[in-house]
Amino acid sequence: MPSFKDYEIIEHTADIGIRVKGKTLSLSMEKAILAISDLMLGEIEIKGKEKMEFIIREDDAEIALVSILEEILYIIEHKQFAISKCSVEIINNEYRVHLIGNKYKPYEIVDGVEVKAVTYHQLRLEETPDYWIINFILDV
Repeated sequence: MPSFKDYEIIEHTADIGIRVKGKTLSLSMEKAILAISDLMLGEIEIKGKEKMEFIIREDDAEIALVSILEEILYIIEHKQFAISKCSVEIINNEYRVHLIGNKYKPYEIVDGVEVKAVTYHQLRLEETPDYWIINFILDV
């Protein structure tokens, strides 16, 4: 019979929750993108005018949001692209994401947070009479 006295539960704060509000779902998604960029890149100076874009096709808005944010993580970390501005166009089930920013060198980041993943844990997209609220959790 195994003994459960041989281990202990260690509290670990490996998540960061983010909440954004915007007048439209598009604006809320844009704020979510910029929040991740700010978090990951810290105080890095972004002055470029390079453009990048991608499209997510998805019927479910929550799945589309997570897919967009996962792509943003990839772009920031692996393509080393710092985002200063963005826009999200939603047409039916197509989410067109337009980014403006510039390439950066990893050593330029001094106070950013390493984000491992976007999670579905406590994910929420809520439309109120005045705005859209997006809550999401990042695994750091």
